[in-house]
Amino acid sequence: MYWIAVLTLTPMIVSYTWADLDIYRGKLCRSHLGYHENVQDFRQYSCAWCFRFVFHLKYRPLVNSTGPTPVVYIFHNGGRVRFESMDFRNQSVKADVCDVLTSDECHQWTSCCESAERCCQRQLSVEKKGTNSSCGRVWDGWLCWDDAEPGTRSYGSCPLFMPFFTPSRQAFRTCQTNGEWITRTDYNPCIKKEELETTLFIGLGCSIASLVALVPALLIFLKYRSLRKQHRIRLHINLFLSFLLKEVMDILWDMLVTYDKVTSTTVFETTLMQNGVGCKLLSFLKIYFKCCTYTWMFCEGFYLHRLMSNAFSPPRSLKVMYVFGWAAPLLSSTLYGILRGVLNNESCWTFSYERLEWIFDAPNVLFLFLNLVFLSNILRILLTQMQTHPNEPGNFRRAVKATFILIPLFGIHRFFTLYRIPISQEGGHEYEKVSVIISHTQGLFVSMIFCFLNGEVISNIKRSIRHGRSRSLSTSKRLNQTDQQTLSIRSEYDVGKNGDQCYKSLIVPTEGKDEMELKEKSTNGSLLHNGPHGET
Repeated sequence: MYWIAVLTLTPMIVSYTWADLDIYRGKLCRSHLGYHENVQDFRQYSCAWCFRFVFHLKYRPLVNSTGPTPVVYIFHNGGRVRFESMDFRNQSVKADVCDVLTSDECHQWTSCCESAERCCQRQLSVEKKGTNSSCGRVWDGWLCWDDAEPGTRSYGSCPLFMPFFTPSRQAFRTCQTNGEWITRTDYNPCIKKEELETTLFIGLGCSIASLVALVPALLIFLKYRSLRKQHRIRLHINLFLSFLLKEVMDILWDMLVTYDKVTSTTVFETTLMQNGVGCKLLSFLKIYFKCCTYTWMFCEGFYLHRLMSNAFSPPRSLKVMYVFGWAAPLLSSTLYGILRGVLNNESCWTFSYERLEWIFDAPNVLFLFLNLVFLSNILRILLTQMQTHPNEPGNFRRAVKATFILIPLFGIHRFFTLYRIPISQEGGHEYEKVSVIISHTQGLFVSMIFCFLNGEVISNIKRSIRHGRSRSLSTSKRLNQTDQQTLSIRSEYDVGKNGDQCYKSLIVPTEGKDEMELKEKSTNGSLLHNGPHGET
């Protein structure tokens, strides 16, 4: 009897041991219901629950998971509809399910199923991290969650197949200290679209303010030859132009893509979900001009640092900077665009993919750190000059003023936005609004400081105003002289008309002849009449 029991229980123990080992090694796909024996089983259950979670308000679906395959019941047109299978890869099953849905709803359901399938593939391909006490990878019905350590919180971008959800918002799921996930994922940050609209309008207002300042600043620099022939002004022109183009791209993206996704009730008719060529081109230009701002800020810092450290040999030409300022961002942006188009060409590249964004983010961060080094060395030079002339009044004030002036020009304030606090954390919304203001008002501040408050610009504008006034005065004098001459001519004409130096010819009838020429001439007030017989 003992041997019989051993032989009976051993296969069961071995099977459970191998199952536990497969679970630990990540060889089984896991949903919120638990682990699934194979990919097909996971697909059936994940699609059934996708239907349940996506349409829980409209169709009130019920899922029966007691059988070998889940069965879904919905209420449609006053009756109950039953689906025996939810395998979206089966075309007949997909046609039956989508027959009761609208085209947009069908896309929502299949997109959720595809996300679940990708999550299963990810669970099978990625090695397990942590220990057995950590929270395991899981598909919760909308999002895929990786392994997490106990007592931590994980964040995931809101799913785009849901109405009003955008990738800039994040849901979160908490791993408890006992190594178990909290039952429900918190999707509240995804559904608060009013907060996102507020942030969008704040960014829009700041971008418009920057454009209002940048456009006249560029026109002023280009108008005056005495300004545009200076190297530093030429650098300012390129920097201002990069800011202007960046703000234009941001406005177009926020209004045409993000705001459209936030306000549209049809998910897959939005610009973001249609994933057209125009949307991806706009995404590429947005990335490119953003990188251009960092490159030109670096050019400004490099040029000023060279002037301060070696004032007797300033650069004679800026051709190298022109090429570097516009071509270097083009290389990194183009490389990123090619890789995204090949590896993950979805959703207008709004989601981060395998940290590819470091292709252009790494140079941007490097430029910021180099500008910080330049600023520190410039301050060192200024402080050294202060020590050389300790009795010179106002040295310290000038050094502090130079520091605050150069911060927006070098982009030092952007260090504040390098690390993004998750929107779901405490203070996340406030940080988001502050970072939006910092990002979109840099053009406003640099145009105010380096153009409208610049002494050379002010003197040129005043000179133009004086020239304009003098031209208007000379024009008015010429008009007055012309008017006086016209009045003088008219008065002389009027006097002659009254008998002073005036000749008239009149034809009057007479008795002896058909006509008689009467000539009158005014000379010293006397009139001479020549009659028909020459009598006087």
